[in-house]
Amino acid sequence: MKAVIIDDEFWTRNSIRRLADWERFGIEQIEEAEEGLSGLQMIRHIQPDIVITDMKMRGMDGVELLQKLSEDYPFIRKIVISGYDDFSYTKSAIQSKVDEYILKPINPDELNRALEKAVRELRIARGLHGAQPLDKDILKVLSEARPFIIRHVHELQIEAVRGKFTELEHLLTEQAPLQSGSNNSLYKQFMFLLEEEAARMMADYVSFIPHAASTLLVTDHTPISQWIQILSDAYASVMEELIHRRRNKNRINIAEIRQYIDRSFAEPITLESIAGQFFVSKEHLSRTFKQEIGSTVMDYIITLRMEKAKQLLHDPMVSIKNAAEAVGYSDLTYFHRIFKKITGLTPGQVRQDISGDA
Repeated sequence: MKAVIIDDEFWTRNSIRRLADWERFGIEQIEEAEEGLSGLQMIRHIQPDIVITDMKMRGMDGVELLQKLSEDYPFIRKIVISGYDDFSYTKSAIQSKVDEYILKPINPDELNRALEKAVRELRIARGLHGAQPLDKDILKVLSEARPFIIRHVHELQIEAVRGKFTELEHLLTEQAPLQSGSNNSLYKQFMFLLEEEAARMMADYVSFIPHAASTLLVTDHTPISQWIQILSDAYASVMEELIHRRRNKNRINIAEIRQYIDRSFAEPITLESIAGQFFVSKEHLSRTFKQEIGSTVMDYIITLRMEKAKQLLHDPMVSIKNAAEAVGYSDLTYFHRIFKKITGLTPGQVRQDISGDA
């Protein structure tokens, strides 16, 4: 396997070279570039399997580079290492486009976990037959389905996930016959996604994935309808078990609910929707959350949104409108009012303070 490191700081490139366990992952060729344009030329030349890039660089920055990679090299695994804890990247430019987002200073464990995941997914994508990478049309179907499925797995919306798999079946059937190895690659991609998301929600998830799904050997001749149905049933089985567990808990788990809020605060979540996700009354949730956290659920969500918005406003490249939308507010007037109430400043004043400091 081959990798390209793109960063305008020599010491960062050197750190990545030194900290990554290349040999363990079978990565034999590692090249470097100082900025996006030369990095893209290097990518065209050596056709790497993995690209590790910074976001803010002179010339072509990371956002533009990632867009080019997604369009022209969708099979390349992408890891971002950035010195900027910039939520605008994770919310928009990077969303569904990269495998991992790691902040500087580089933690060797995080770097190697990201490489391990990238290599594992590359091997899955290539399938049992060593097929060529999935073509652009199939990859587009996959990349559009992934975030939808992840969100609805987290929300335990079984019918929404089943509906997406039905939609996938129709889309793939229209494109049949698929490229050799595509059936196997797609099946493995969605099984890996299920295992990854299920592991985040329950330690013993493996026992709730149907045996038929774990052992199915998908070939070019396996009907699309068959492996899609098995996938749909596998996802439903895991979600049904989690619903059962949450419904039968004797005690509300505020730490788990807080993690859910921290992950989903930019979405249109409410006290009622959270209570529904965790099968508790909104009154019980509100009372217990206030006792343990010292804040109401909605005050916690709003404060979290405003903290993230304030971080965004420190970046002169992010407009006030974009900052508001990134944390879930389409009504700019309402956002201004809430921001001033929580922070004591208007968004414009935050911008002026930053300009003054500069």
